[in-house]
Amino acid sequence: MLVPRTAPRLTREEARYLLHTARTRTQTPHRSAVGPLAGLQIVTDNPRPGLRRWVVQTLTLGMGREIHAELHHDGTTVLAANLSWKALRPDALAEAPEGSLLLHQDFTEACCQDFAAVALELARRTRVDSALHLTAVIASSTESAPLAPVVSEHGGAFMSMPAYARRPHRIQPVTSTLSPHGGDTALHEAAQELFTDLTTQFGLSPQL
Repeated sequence: MLVPRTAPRLTREEARYLLHTARTRTQTPHRSAVGPLAGLQIVTDNPRPGLRRWVVQTLTLGMGREIHAELHHDGTTVLAANLSWKALRPDALAEAPEGSLLLHQDFTEACCQDFAAVALELARRTRVDSALHLTAVIASSTESAPLAPVVSEHGGAFMSMPAYARRPHRIQPVTSTLSPHGGDTALHEAAQELFTDLTTQFGLSPQL
């Protein structure tokens, strides 16, 4: 359900506060990776206007991980990030399959969590009552390059590419639902469902 055009639009200050609240909700001590909302923090204080939306992104900075977020006035949320940035340390890149696009599994999980948190905060701000429909997808600019997952071991001390993992050329979009009235448990379950359905397409368990 989209918000009517007659509904009050987010102000820049409200968009800034919304992103801060979502980041605070997901940045817990037990998190395995820093998420895209933390990467956006450098530009969060200055959301830029777009077509019926606020836009926050690091694409023009020319450094670090590329991240792009949109808060639409109709209640739609968009969060996109480069999953392959520094997926492996430079000294381990020689082990990567030639021509593969590496994907950091822990950061993928953090993306699912941050995306769900932003969608939830925007829904609450716009007073949406119906369940939120969340869609996540891993996309590549070319389907000729296989996608290779990089997983963390020993609490993130080591990164590796499981030999038994599948390396698909395309990942199917996955979906989940989230109630705007749900608490942290509902948020975690919705994000975990997205992450699980993405991870299993590589033949991996989300716990690995």
